[in-house]
Amino acid sequence: MTNLEILLKKIELIEYKYKKIREIESSHKKFNIFSILRNKSDEVNLHSKFIYELINPMGSHGMKDSFLNLFLDIIRIEDYRYENFKVYREKYNIDILLLSKTKAIIIENKIYTNEHSNQLERYFDIIKDKGYKDENIKIIYLTLFGSEPESLRDKSINISYRDEIREWINKSILLVARYPNIRESLIQYLELIENLTYKTNNRGFIMETKELLLQDNNLKTILKIQPAITEAKIEIQLIFWKKLLEYLKNKGYEFDFYNINGDRTLESSVRRYYIKKKNNRDYGIELHISKNLYFFIEIRKNIYYGYYFDGEVDEHLVSILDKIDIDWEKPYWKYPTNKLNFEDFNDNILNLINKDKLKNTILDIGDEVIYLIESFNKEKEE
Repeated sequence: MTNLEILLKKIELIEYKYKKIREIESSHKKFNIFSILRNKSDEVNLHSKFIYELINPMGSHGMKDSFLNLFLDIIRIEDYRYENFKVYREKYNIDILLLSKTKAIIIENKIYTNEHSNQLERYFDIIKDKGYKDENIKIIYLTLFGSEPESLRDKSINISYRDEIREWINKSILLVARYPNIRESLIQYLELIENLTYKTNNRGFIMETKELLLQDNNLKTILKIQPAITEAKIEIQLIFWKKLLEYLKNKGYEFDFYNINGDRTLESSVRRYYIKKKNNRDYGIELHISKNLYFFIEIRKNIYYGYYFDGEVDEHLVSILDKIDIDWEKPYWKYPTNKLNFEDFNDNILNLINKDKLKNTILDIGDEVIYLIESFNKEKEE
């Protein structure tokens, strides 16, 4: 065996060990008081309520402003920690609102929904009308993975459960190590977040693998194969697009490639996706449906698809779209049943290496796309 093969085998054994540990742990983690009492994605009655309780200096935790100050440090507005904030929930319909004499923090919390009706702009105007200056109003837009809001993008601080909230809860657990009631509540809430954001406790695997890589020339060996890993990712995504285009074309739907980054081919956009840091999103395939209405399949982190208007929205076509029997994420687009995250390379992406699983994925997405198009055409004819 080569040095690389030996190294990869050692990493595989470490991963196997921690996989077994996670399986044992998961049997105990089935009991989670948060998910028992509430739907795990309940923004208002679970997440906003719990976060509010933690950051409120008057909260029942008795830690005064410790959690709040840690939160402000993590979202990098440390200068606000010297304010004497009062914390409100659902005041002026704002999920969480912090007010001092001169400063305000608006926290808008979204799990599986998006901002609607320019919420942030309305909330900003409400607080401004209360006498707060523009520069003293901070807007925190909290989502699972750090999505951007529809309004006030230049003013909002975008944070995620996956990163900032997870870090905050982890550090908060250390703060209350001597207080078992609070500590165990935070640990269970952290488990809930990791479940929502597809994070598993890989800390042990990461640290042990790190130690292995720091031995001898192991890190040098791994770095040599990084270009090959990038090429493999490019190839997997390209095969996905080509097979999907081929399937749709055979069904009579010939989609065209599009992008906003200046690339002329799908291949160059896919390559840019993994190599360039800027302007590497917003490309996909589209089909002209009616007037200025198009059906698109696009990638950012995940594959998603649906309808968009190129220009002015046609209300008659909207009325037809509204009749389609589908649960849209947001009018009018959705994710496939099994999310395909080509950035983080989740398990659904790794499954595409298997020809049979790739075929099934193409069938699932292709058939749903065709259903959405044919449903529109059927409603239009009636």
